[in-house]
Amino acid sequence: MTHRRIRRALAAVAGLAVVVPAVAVGTTTAAYTDRAEAVTEVFRSPTTRFVPQQTFLAGTATALQDDGTVAVWGYRGGGLAGTGVASVDSAAPVSLVTLPSDGHPDGARRAVKLAGVSLDNYFAADAAYTGLAALSDDGRVYTWGGNQAAHVMGRTGSAVPFTKPGQVAIPGTVVDLVSSASVFMALTSTGDLYTWGYPQGRGVTGQGSLTASSAAPARILTGVHSIGAGVWNGWAVRGNTVPGDPSTGVLWWGWANGAGAYAGSPSGDDVRVSHGTPTQSVALSQHTTSGCEAVGVVAGSPQDTCGIRSLTGHYYGSQAVLADGTLLTWGNYLEWGTARADGGVVANNRPTAVTLAPGVTAVQVAATEDYVLVRGSDSLVYVWGRYSYAWGPHPTTGATSAANIRVPTRISALGPVEHVVGFGYSGAALRGDGTIVLWGGTTQGGSHNTFHLVRDGFASARPTTATSHGLTELVMPGTERAAA
Repeated sequence: MTHRRIRRALAAVAGLAVVVPAVAVGTTTAAYTDRAEAVTEVFRSPTTRFVPQQTFLAGTATALQDDGTVAVWGYRGGGLAGTGVASVDSAAPVSLVTLPSDGHPDGARRAVKLAGVSLDNYFAADAAYTGLAALSDDGRVYTWGGNQAAHVMGRTGSAVPFTKPGQVAIPGTVVDLVSSASVFMALTSTGDLYTWGYPQGRGVTGQGSLTASSAAPARILTGVHSIGAGVWNGWAVRGNTVPGDPSTGVLWWGWANGAGAYAGSPSGDDVRVSHGTPTQSVALSQHTTSGCEAVGVVAGSPQDTCGIRSLTGHYYGSQAVLADGTLLTWGNYLEWGTARADGGVVANNRPTAVTLAPGVTAVQVAATEDYVLVRGSDSLVYVWGRYSYAWGPHPTTGATSAANIRVPTRISALGPVEHVVGFGYSGAALRGDGTIVLWGGTTQGGSHNTFHLVRDGFASARPTTATSHGLTELVMPGTERAAA
């Protein structure tokens, strides 16, 4: 397979994969290289198409250009701009970052997916807990925008400053990259899972105890099919569930925060004790009895034939998407985290199917700090969760709203989209014509868009005149207008 096809293969993880049946992968190597099938070539130049990226990095927004350039805007202190400077003013034009090209056969390394952390998703200005990571088209991981105080950068003794992308040493070829609010997780083509970052005393690294953390990536599992993450936890699908074998099926680790408080129990089993070691979820493993035997698969990609295609979580709950598009939720009902009626703590802590709309299944789930966004099979976005801190978009008008939403509600003001993401208390969606729509801008309910997360142009930025902004188009380069 040519390197061009490998780029196409890894482009599937850039955020446009859909939950559809796929042909099983026959070999370990193919789990990485053959991802190109049924994936459109997206690396065309010149281009101005950008895909917004899901992160747990509050105050900062990111997107990937089709040629693999990283766009960063909003808060850019601590080196988050990635351009070698310590700080860039939030009102400055969007920063554009390219990954180092050393050793790349084409002489141009491209980012295909981003992840980001900021402790519990809202301490954006603390470089000890904040950082960005990029997965490249040749399976490397690069980090920048933080420091090593809490092991977030995952690299020590590097000649590359943390204000620029520097490679994280991970054996093999990385095929997927996700993060919790404080820990990065990387899956290789051979099914090895590595973690690094800040465990929060909650076991979020999965490295053996609630406080364990390594300065460089540590391998916590082998034989992993796919991975997912919530604010305070990780999940791994480790092959088909084998009765009597607790090392198979869906494993989880991290914070099980009390009797339905905050996100509740990520296990789905109403377990109320945190785990620093990957542990089987009985409830979720019921959905991984077949199709999960390949290793190193991007969850939800065309190569994913497992019964569970997505595992995500936000501050008040967890979500899973099954192969048929069924959406399962569990967590804290009192904080609008379950998208369903109150069934009591035990029931709330167990995965239960919810309906978006008649005949509509779930394709993609995106988490913000306090509310959840789901792109349905009708290409429309549905939302539920706590708006009283986050100030999300009103479902029918698109204006900023503080009214909490109990059950999945269509954001009709947004219209059809190809992709939706969350970051901090804000969100973004990509329309079919390449327009990015932004909303929010707050950091824990009252920053007044200080970091210019919601802006109407790459060069221009909206003024900080409101606690939160409603749906706002980000005008692409070359067609900009003056800020309102």
